[in-house]
Amino acid sequence: MIRGPFPNEWDTSQLSDSRQAYLDAGLSFEEIFGQIQAECHVIGAKVKGYGTPARGEPKNARQVIFLVRTSKQACDLLYNAPDGLRGRYWQSPNHGFVATQFVIRSLQPALMTFAEHNPPVLLGRVADMSIEEIRCSLAIPSAKLWPRERDDDEASLLTEDKLLVPRWLENEQHAQINQGMWRLTPTGSDLEIKGGILGTDGLEYVPNGKRDRSCQIHRFGFT
Repeated sequence: MIRGPFPNEWDTSQLSDSRQAYLDAGLSFEEIFGQIQAECHVIGAKVKGYGTPARGEPKNARQVIFLVRTSKQACDLLYNAPDGLRGRYWQSPNHGFVATQFVIRSLQPALMTFAEHNPPVLLGRVADMSIEEIRCSLAIPSAKLWPRERDDDEASLLTEDKLLVPRWLENEQHAQINQGMWRLTPTGSDLEIKGGILGTDGLEYVPNGKRDRSCQIHRFGFT
């Protein structure tokens, strides 16, 4: 089993005392998710089109995106605790992938119940998704979970922070996109669960820049 980061590999010493207290409390990923599961509720769902299809890929593929609200502390723990979601990606790309799939699978019943009673909003001229297509979009490997980065007015919900992760600091110069974005921390309490991009042909499509997403987060803390 791959170990989590030691304190010198995941330094919270520049954070406020209150944040240090809960981030360094030694909570396991399962305990952090337990807080989220106890507090969260689904507040929205939408269907978004495939923004950057490669040559030969369908332009009518789309994905479901759920907005889930929890507490700011639980969101902070998930993102910044040593054994939070990014901490699992720090351990290895596969540890992060498995943790992501665990959360989505655990929340899927609540997501599906919400979708059944609140049909997702269609963003633009995009094909609707049936309940079974939504279920499939959440179940395919490219489905993902991340704190919400922008509000309804597209204003950033990320702010500069003082968490120090030496690996990501050392590697950030090599990131091809979003260089140094690991330094920014979500300030809200919302999570986005994004299903994988699904074509009307029932196939999964993954943008070129996201095909090594787990490895990107492992190396750079962001994608």
